Formats: sequence, C-alpha cells, structure tokens
Amino acid sequence: MTELMGNAILVAAIAVALLAAGCTTAPGANNTTPNATVPVEEPPIVGTWQLTSFLGANGETVRAVAGSVPLVTFDRDGSVTGTAGCNHFTANYTVRGTQLSIGPTVSTLMACPAPPGLMDQEQRGFELFPLTAGYTIVGDTLTLLDLTGNRIMTFTRAPVAVNAPLVGPTWRLAGFADNGTARSALASPSATLIFSPDGRLSGTTGCNDIAGPYTTNANAISIGSLAVTERACLDPGATAQEQEMLAALGAAATYEIRGDRLTMTDSSSTRTVEFVRVA
Repeated sequence: MTELMGNAILVAAIAVALLAAGCTTAPGANNTTPNATVPVEEPPIVGTWQLTSFLGANGETVRAVAGSVPLVTFDRDGSVTGTAGCNHFTANYTVRGTQLSIGPTVSTLMACPAPPGLMDQEQRGFELFPLTAGYTIVGDTLTLLDLTGNRIMTFTRAPVAVNAPLVGPTWRLAGFADNGTARSALASPSATLIFSPDGRLSGTTGCNDIAGPYTTNANAISIGSLAVTERACLDPGATAQEQEMLAALGAAATYEIRGDRLTMTDSSSTRTVEFVRVA
C-alpha cells in the first residue's frame, strides 16, 4: 500500500512538472517578431518653414522683408538648409525633445541689393541661428528660443505651392558658382531670362539679346543653341559674365525653384548659375 501511494505521488509530481514546462516560455522567446524594427518617431520640426519675424539687434521684433521668401528646411538627416532671402546656407542641427541646437552655417557669398533690408535680414538670421536652444510648434507656427526662453525667430509652415513656375516670370541673373563658392552677378548691366510656354526662351546677357529653344521634364532641363546678337560689351567684366552665363545655360541639366530663386545645375549636379524672380 505504501509503495502504491509513493508511485502515485511520483506520477503526480511528474505531471505537474510537465504541465509547468508546457506553460513556461522557451528561453529567448518573446511576443515580438524577431529582428523587428521599431519605428523612430520623426521630430515635428522636420519640414520646410518660411520666416515671418525675427529678433532685431535692438531687441525689437522685426517682420521679414516684404518680397523676400526666406525658407528653412530641417531634414531627417540632421541637416538644415535654406535661404534667408539671398544666399543659400547649410548647417547641422540636433534636437532632443524641445531642445534644439544649430551648428555654424556655411553660405554662398552673393550680394542682393533688392529688396531693401534683405542683406541685413540675412546677416541677422546667421547671428541668431547659433543662439537657438529650443523650439515650440503651435499649429503651423515654429518659434526658435534662446537659452532664456526668449523668442528669436518665428516661422510658418511653408505651403506646398510656395514655388513659382519656371514659365512666365522674368528671372534676373543673381550669380554663379565658382569652384563651390558663389559669385554675385554684376549689378549693371542686368541679365535676364524669360521662359515662354511654347518652349522658347528669350532674354539678355546684359550686352546682347538671346533667344532659343528649351525643354523640361520634371526637374530636368535642356537649353538648345541660343541665337545671340553681336553687340560689343563696353565693360570687360560684362563680356566675361556674358560668356559664363551662356556656358552655364548650355550645360544646364536640372533646375530647382525655391521661393524666388531659380538654380540650375550641370550633369554632375554641380550648381552653376542662379537667378532671382523680379516680375
């Protein structure tokens, strides 16, 4: 009798052990899919924003210059690019929660005499970016803050259709890229281009009138042989500018319009020439 009871207890113990083993999670197992990638939440600051106001040197709030389209784009890769209305710039940024820091800016070096106040706005923007310590977003308004929480720059989210069309406006030559450094175009004589809907462009180099065909496909552009009048430029600098402008147009492979800026690049994606919309 004692032996039977002992065997029964042993069988029960084994059954309990087997049941426990069946309910125990195997080592290394969990409720997640193996090698599953947890999505990283995108910072709300990512996107393109248009400057509306900034802190002036005298401590007063200054509205963005009328007629300028200063745009700033915070990319997912930690870079911030844009224009304060004249030159293009790039910098790196880091964001943690509502903390934000923007590194030193690198910009092109063009001069933009119009509209009045544009260069002062740009210079002030370059002074304020490194002072950024935080940000807030309320609706479509982005505000950059300094270490003490003061507002230093305010932006609104840029509308999707902020860019002007290539066809129709008059584009004035703004400058050239020279070994990665931008050079301003001559203030006078002024060089301009107009792209017509019939696939023809016309304009002036500042000395001579030009005309010829062009085609576009998405952001690709091809400019055919241009007819050029044969007037002599009185200024040697204007002669050099004319030659460089014609060469840049002939080498154009892609174009981009951001705000009031038209930029053309060659087949190696090197920025070669830039125009500004004037009408």
